Amino acid sequence: MAVLSANATPQHHIIKETSETLSRLLQDEFKRNGYKRVHIVEQAPKPDAIEGKLPAVSVYLYQISIDPEGYDSTPHSELVEVPQDDGTIKEYFRRRRLWVRLDYLMSAWAQTPEDEQLLLGLIIRTVMENPELTREKLKGNSFEDDFKLNILMSARLDEGTLARFWGSLNQPVRPAVQAWTAIPILPDKIEEFKRVQTRQLEYKSIIDPRVTEQGPNGATLGGGPTPFLNSRRLDLGGPGAPKDPKDPKK
Repeated sequence: MAVLSANATPQHHIIKETSETLSRLLQDEFKRNGYKRVHIVEQAPKPDAIEGKLPAVSVYLYQISIDPEGYDSTPHSELVEVPQDDGTIKEYFRRRRLWVRLDYLMSAWAQTPEDEQLLLGLIIRTVMENPELTREKLKGNSFEDDFKLNILMSARLDEGTLARFWGSLNQPVRPAVQAWTAIPILPDKIEEFKRVQTRQLEYKSIIDPRVTEQGPNGATLGGGPTPFLNSRRLDLGGPGAPKDPKDPKK
C-alpha cells in the first residue's frame, strides 16, 4: 500500500528530476575526484551544445519506453493512504502506476582523447558503485518516500544504430556509456475506498421461502425455532450411515 503525501511538485516531474538526479550524481563524483570544471549537458551531444563548455559530459535521454506488460496483465488498481489534516488516514483507489523505462547515453568531451577516456572510466565506475539511489539522494519531490532509483548499464548498441545516431548529429562515431532506469508515473485521479465494518448474513428457508433467517445463530426474524435446525436428516445408507438405536445390527 502506497502513502500519498501532500506534495507541491506535480508527480509527472519525475522524468525531469530523474535526469537531474543522474547529472548531480556524476557532478558530485567528478568533484570528489578532482574534476571540478566538468560541465554536465542534459541534451543531445551536438557541437553547439558542447562548444565553450569543455570538458563536458553529455547526459542525453535518448529513449523512453512504456512498461511492455501494460495494464491488462497486472492488477488494474492499487490502494493508497492519504493523511488528513486532523491526523486520520483515508484510503483511496487509483489506477495502478505505469512504469516507464528511461535510456541514457553519456558521452565525454574534452581537449584530448585521453581526457575523454578518463571521464568515461569515471562515469562507468560511478554507475557501477551506485546501482541503487535511496530517497535522500534523489533530486526533487516527485518521488515517493520509500522509492529507490535503480541505475543499470546497458549492453552495447550495434554499429549500425550507433552510426545512424551520431550521423544524425553530424558527428563521427564516438564512445559512450549507456545506462537505464525505470520510474513510475502515478495517476492523479483517486476514488475513496471504504472498508467493510460490519457484515450481515441472511438465509432463505428451504421449507418456507417466506421465512428469512438472519445471522449464523439460528434465530429467525419471526421468532421461534429455526426450520433448518428442526429439519430431519435423511440418511441414504452406506458404511457411514448411523445405526438404528433400537436395533444396533441395522
